[in-house]
Amino acid sequence: MSEIIDLKPVEIETSFQVRDKVYNRLREAILAGGLKPGERLVERKLADQLNVSRTPVREAVRMLELEGLVSHLPRVGAVVAQVNDLEVLEIYRIRAVLEGLAARMAAERINPEQLRELVELLNDIEKFAREVDLKRLESVHLEFNDLIYKSADSPRLYSMIMTLTDHISRCVRVGYCYPGRVAAATLEHRQLVEAIKLRDGDLAERIAREHIDNSRQAYFSEMAQKRQTEV
Repeated sequence: MSEIIDLKPVEIETSFQVRDKVYNRLREAILAGGLKPGERLVERKLADQLNVSRTPVREAVRMLELEGLVSHLPRVGAVVAQVNDLEVLEIYRIRAVLEGLAARMAAERINPEQLRELVELLNDIEKFAREVDLKRLESVHLEFNDLIYKSADSPRLYSMIMTLTDHISRCVRVGYCYPGRVAAATLEHRQLVEAIKLRDGDLAERIAREHIDNSRQAYFSEMAQKRQTEV
């Protein structure tokens, strides 16, 4: 009698799983700059590149359009959304208010475990900044910010900030390219953690707002340099 082998069932991806994978891949490409603002998103071409049918690509593009990462232009179709200077300025102003409040509330409400994790993430930020490892720096920077938002212990505030995260990521990536910004931002992160350690909400909010203001200046300075080289 042959031995009975315990075989696990073969997992077949549902249409929703395929769509979500396509969505994540396209979203990452947009945020990383692989798909640039104004670039057309041709369903057939993307489907061939991703080795999927056109349906999940079409659905993923619609999801990205709802997020504001993709625009639909008459007689052109879907393109990667371009953000103008006024929209970026508005995003930074909203960030200053929301993230300033999150920093204040985090200083007042953070628990010991969260504080230890925040210090560890700060150490990683400083390490990757010294090594000029921008990819890992960006990743840990997002974790650092997310922990502060969560430490504020306000689900409604967290939800409001999350609506801006995609736009924040794109702006931070540009700002970090400006000479000296990585070092300056790293010092600002250290100052923010020290304020949170002191449980000083006023100081934490002020530092967070100043950090975002400095980030805004770095973004527009870098964009101005890019535009000059393109002329």
